[in-house]
Amino acid sequence: MESARVNYRNIQGLRAIAALMVFASHLFWDIIPMRTHWAKPYIVPIGPAGVDIFFVISGFIIYNVAKRSAAQVDVVGRGRAVYEFAMKRIIRIYPLYWIAFGVAALIMIWVPLPASFVKKPQLELFFLIDGIPNFRVQAAWTLTLEVYFYAVTALSIFLFPKKLFAGLLIWFAVVGLAAMLATVFDLPIPLDYAFAPILLEFLLGIVIGLLIESGHSRFYAASLCIGVIWMLFGAVELLHHAGRVPQSYLLRLVCWGFPAALIVYGALALEMRNTWIMPKILQYLGDASFSIYLWHAIMFNAVAAVFVHLGWVGVVDRTLLATLMGVIGLGVGLLSYHSLEKPSRKLLGEYFIGRGVPMAGGPLWSNDRANAPVAQRLEPLQPSSYDR
Repeated sequence: MESARVNYRNIQGLRAIAALMVFASHLFWDIIPMRTHWAKPYIVPIGPAGVDIFFVISGFIIYNVAKRSAAQVDVVGRGRAVYEFAMKRIIRIYPLYWIAFGVAALIMIWVPLPASFVKKPQLELFFLIDGIPNFRVQAAWTLTLEVYFYAVTALSIFLFPKKLFAGLLIWFAVVGLAAMLATVFDLPIPLDYAFAPILLEFLLGIVIGLLIESGHSRFYAASLCIGVIWMLFGAVELLHHAGRVPQSYLLRLVCWGFPAALIVYGALALEMRNTWIMPKILQYLGDASFSIYLWHAIMFNAVAAVFVHLGWVGVVDRTLLATLMGVIGLGVGLLSYHSLEKPSRKLLGEYFIGRGVPMAGGPLWSNDRANAPVAQRLEPLQPSSYDR
């Protein structure tokens, strides 16, 4: 009988930290007095780096999932393998996003956006195709890049099932070359979507996957410490560039992408060595991180408008209002996780692929391996050990 599996518990904890970083940085915008709060300079410059941690994690997870799917090509055929991979990704993102999209559209009837917001075509936003920026669900610009990465990975599974990594490297090489040419030679290459430098953070996650798969887990403490310090100094460096940290900014990859990779590797190595596991509360919030991330900006916008309508802004203490707004945003995210995200993944997974789509990262090794001596745990992992 196959051993029970151990989930990526530290990865789930990192997802929680990443979501809360973005969450916290957005507390300072919707309530106008919070824009001059004393804590803003300490949180807003570093908070967006949570996105970069998310992207590195996604590269790590998707590589392992795609490798599993590619291995199934000889058994079920290319069409079925690609279908299952793509359908799992669709079920994970689109149903909950479409609900959030609809709710945001209704809220905006009552709370219209400033005229300065760039309004993309609704179909592009609805299907997350070149949907950057996303004026409906502002945090969903990252999902546009995730979907792009998933589509390229699905194509690689179909075309290069035996050389999956080589297929993905072709795409990353094109993106990297375009970003370098546009940045160094100021060529008119659009870097906001198809050739966005931030896409290379998925490659960093894949490299981590290869390292962990081959049994590497050395220098985890140095990796974590250097990663955190590098990310903090990176935030300071980006502030010198007028605080610009869009996905089209190559410097973001240097300041936040590489340190995010060091942090993710360090967290995984800690778990691989069974040295330290993230607290269960962070694992739980990591499971719910997609719902928290997706809903928080929508709720902040709505709650801030309610505060204005009630006449509380400028009267009630701004920190208290921001705290209340944060509690409501977090509560809605957790409610969405339990009442929308989990049921939809189970029901739609059973309908479209014959089984529910798991909620969190898949197993890294079996319980037998986790409880084994360190030397045995550090042996290279076999492809069959992955599932999600």
